[in-house]
Amino acid sequence: MQRLSDPPNGGGTGGFEAREGDGGGTRLTRRRLASLGTYALAAAGAAACAPPTLGSAPQNITPRAPKHPIDMTILDGSGDLAVYQAVYSDFAKTHPHLVRALHFQTAAAPDVLGKLRAQALSDSVGISLILGGSDIVGALQQQRLLTRLLPRYQRYLPDLTKIQDKPRRALQSIAHGYGIMNLWGPSGPAWAYDRTRIGPNELPRNPRQLLAWAKAHPGRMTYAQPPNSGPGRQLMMSLAHELGDKDPSDPVGGWDRTWAYLRELGGYTASYPASSTLMNKQLADGSVWLVPTSTASDFNNHRTNVWGADQGFAIFDDQAWIMDGHFHIVPRGVSPETLYVDLAFISWVLQPAQQLRTFASGTLTPANATVRLSQASEAARATVRRFGRVDYLDHAFTVGTLNTPLEPLVLTQAFDLWQRRIGSQGH
Repeated sequence: MQRLSDPPNGGGTGGFEAREGDGGGTRLTRRRLASLGTYALAAAGAAACAPPTLGSAPQNITPRAPKHPIDMTILDGSGDLAVYQAVYSDFAKTHPHLVRALHFQTAAAPDVLGKLRAQALSDSVGISLILGGSDIVGALQQQRLLTRLLPRYQRYLPDLTKIQDKPRRALQSIAHGYGIMNLWGPSGPAWAYDRTRIGPNELPRNPRQLLAWAKAHPGRMTYAQPPNSGPGRQLMMSLAHELGDKDPSDPVGGWDRTWAYLRELGGYTASYPASSTLMNKQLADGSVWLVPTSTASDFNNHRTNVWGADQGFAIFDDQAWIMDGHFHIVPRGVSPETLYVDLAFISWVLQPAQQLRTFASGTLTPANATVRLSQASEAARATVRRFGRVDYLDHAFTVGTLNTPLEPLVLTQAFDLWQRRIGSQGH
């Protein structure tokens, strides 16, 4: 692997740009750093449920400004609040004519579908806005539980062609208009490792060496269950590119090498943690020595002191980066007034002034591509310099290819296959 031996404490404001490569992904070259984001996306594996009866909920409604401020309930299924909660709270403070009170709820990604479906079945949708990854978009879209925002409501929203570059537009497109992207990043998978246990010459440099390392150190490497972990799913998707599978976009018919590899790797890994949070704690306490991570997870685990200076960071020699993003999603069945406020909220969050604030809370590549780290506050720049590994990532983002994740509905198929073929097999 290409390693970073020192704990994050570097400066720099570099970045990357993308250009087309030969391997189906996007080759990376340098540029000034615009942003970095993510998070950890979670999964909604409920594709087998029959679509609910939505009663009288119309598919298309006309937004209407509320005569009186409304209560707004935001359900976070992706850890989005770790980056944005202060920004969201300030929307309510600066828009008292629209929002009387702002309520936050959280749920594991697989639970978001059940919460919204129950409200839809009772014709009483109380959730105003959902924060989720492409997996949540796919699960809710399949159940016809979402309001399609684009192109119908474009005039209420920013012109995305002016604030998204080519990689961001590629990730935005997989939501098919049902979500507006508010976090974006090349993301992962990268590798976090215990530098007191793994020397620089022992780091795996490719999937073959990773398998050999796991075999030589049984139980000391793991990854979290992909339906509940951004790094877990990124590892799964990246292998399809790195192993040269027939069709990286088709986990059902095109991932023969990936499934075979993961089955063999499973014979040497520790049990699969139920979430990235648990996996990160296992690395911190020495239970395991090597785990997949993302750039944002690495940033925030050091910023919040989950990981100390002994945790290193590395990537494969020919890295297959998987883009990651979060989306603002509007449930089907909200009132015209709630939809109006939702659209105003989304537009406000994507303004440069609000996007700049996210540098201080774990974002290196904001959703708005026009925003630059150099424009952020000194406190935000200092946070990025201390925890963001900017100098290292400036080079790392030029390595390998940048790839879009699976389409949302296809991703739920991959989760189901992983559970049946890998997760249920034990160790």
